[in-house]
This record gives sequence, structure tokens and C-alpha cells, in this order.
Amino acid sequence: MNEEQINRLVSEIRKEQQVSPSLPDTNFVSYVKQGEFDINEIAGCKINYEKDLKARELLKNYVLYANHKRLAEFKELYLAEYVTLQLRYNRDTNVS
Repeated sequence: MNEEQINRLVSEIRKEQQVSPSLPDTNFVSYVKQGEFDINEIAGCKINYEKDLKARELLKNYVLYANHKRLAEFKELYLAEYVTLQLRYNRDTNVS
């Protein structure tokens, strides 16, 4: 994601999650970047979060849990969504 997309997502997250204005955007930008990397790594490709709304929702939830320092719980609760992304984006055609 580019900086403009990240900033739009941060703004969206702030509105949806009613985040205190005292928390700096830099925290959320960092969480978005971490979450994007984590989700892309699991999916095995770079996801377009503007088009894939399920992946976008997962990323927003990642930020919510990261903001509350509960990423271990997030990984447990959202394991099925990670697996779904892996299946959707894994196009391994190397059939032996």
C-alpha cells in the first residue's frame, strides 16, 4: 500500500473504532504496515486491500488488536481467515 492508501485506512479505522484523538497516527500507520506485511506473508503474495474487502477487514482487525497489544489473541481468533486467504491466493501450479 502506498502512503495515501495507508492514511485513508488509518482514517477509516479511527472512525470505525472511535479511537481517541490523543493517539498519534504514527502508531496506526505502523500497525497497518506490520499487518499488511504479516497478512501478505501468510497469503504468499501482495494483496490489493482496496479491492479485497475481506483482506481489508482482516487488516483493520489486526490494527485493532495490535493497538490493544493482543496480537496473539488475534492470530488465534482469525486463523480461519488467514487460511482462507492462503487458499484464495495460493496458485501453485507445479503439479508433480
